[in-house]
Amino acid sequence: MRPWSGPKLIGAWEAPIVLLSAYLLGMALLLASGFIDLRNARETEASSLNVSRTLETMEKLRQIGNTLFIAETSQRGFIITGNADYLQTYRDMQQRIPVRLAEIDHLVGTAGTQHDSVDRMRALAKVKFDEMDQTLDAYRVAGQPGAIARVIQDDAIGSMTKLREVIRTMLDEESRLLAERRVVAAASYSAGLSRALVSTAIVALALTAFFLLMHRFLRQRDAALAIAESSNAELEQRVIDRTADLSDLSRHLLDVREQEKKSIARDLHDEFGSYLTAINMDVSRARDKIAATNPEQAAKLERTLGLLGSAIEMKRQLISDLRPSMLDNLGLGAALEQYIDEWSRRTGITATFDHDGELVSAEEGCPISIFRVFQEALTNIAKHSGASRVAAHVYRVGDEIEFEIADDGVGLSDADRAKPGVHGLLGIRERVLAYRGRVDFAKGNDGRGTVIRGSMPCQVSGEDPLPPRPYALDFA
Repeated sequence: MRPWSGPKLIGAWEAPIVLLSAYLLGMALLLASGFIDLRNARETEASSLNVSRTLETMEKLRQIGNTLFIAETSQRGFIITGNADYLQTYRDMQQRIPVRLAEIDHLVGTAGTQHDSVDRMRALAKVKFDEMDQTLDAYRVAGQPGAIARVIQDDAIGSMTKLREVIRTMLDEESRLLAERRVVAAASYSAGLSRALVSTAIVALALTAFFLLMHRFLRQRDAALAIAESSNAELEQRVIDRTADLSDLSRHLLDVREQEKKSIARDLHDEFGSYLTAINMDVSRARDKIAATNPEQAAKLERTLGLLGSAIEMKRQLISDLRPSMLDNLGLGAALEQYIDEWSRRTGITATFDHDGELVSAEEGCPISIFRVFQEALTNIAKHSGASRVAAHVYRVGDEIEFEIADDGVGLSDADRAKPGVHGLLGIRERVLAYRGRVDFAKGNDGRGTVIRGSMPCQVSGEDPLPPRPYALDFA
């Protein structure tokens, strides 16, 4: 890439300072714009709150008028019909009036003519309810005629008319305040909008200057980036080479570990096995010798023979886990077939297995690695999957051995596959990759269970390999 040849506005060492200054200026302008917007929002909120309070006050005044009307109507309904439901409604309205008046008192504040009107309304409401209570007392004493006479007298006094006049006056005042507050709110909104537009324009200019400086700075950095890209390519190649070295080391460590297991298995078979066999023979002879003369001791020796038999079986199982002898003698297919049969009997999980003959290889690493993959996979299935059936196969395809293990268990979620603590899956993956193979963990048919598919380069003796074949496990 050809370096920039035009006039340089910013030197290499000056660029960070200029960009930082432009950035700080832009941030300062953004903060100032934010404060202006906050002020506008508060003013608009205050204006809206005043309008809302006025509308709420008007609604409360209408509610008081309705409450007084219902109270008066219910009181007269009781006098006319004697129905106690009217009296209950009257008492409910009588209790609501002080609550409504307190709400209006809170809305209009403690100063001004509206507060005085609330006090007057409270006094008139008390007078009105005293009159209606006296009417009810007259009803109880003199019956309906006495109550009607009292109602006529109360109407002459006109306390209800005075209450309505106070409410009407307050509504007129609130209407006037509402109009004024709406004008103030509109003016506040317009002023805030103007301030916001001005601050936004200033911030936009500052950001434009900042991005122009950034653009120039980036163009000056093109040459440095080209050098960095070249260095990155070199580093990537080093990482690739180092990864290959680590893979070779991992494969070597796996081979060493398998050789150690093989050696331990041989020692267990040759040395420890001969000791157990000799002990078993001596104990058997001792039991037979004293069986007639000391049956009690003979019974103890019989139990000892049982324990020796268990120890011999445990020794055999340990040797099989360390290094299955069938793998060296009869090949991978036969060794896996025997192992899967024993695993199925031990766990109670139905298992089917298919393979291409013996699959004997001169390489030690490939067959034992695939065998270990099956061991780890079947252990995970028995512990975690809850499966009832397992199907597996090992096929030779060209110079590779392909394998597949599937179950009908609970399956493996994406989160489980990505979980760092899932060492079983990690061990399978690392073992296969160490021998330049590939492996994949997927969901089974219809999203049920888990399928492990993989392949590994492996030179296998025997007949020509079979052509690749599709293999789908179906538990339906």
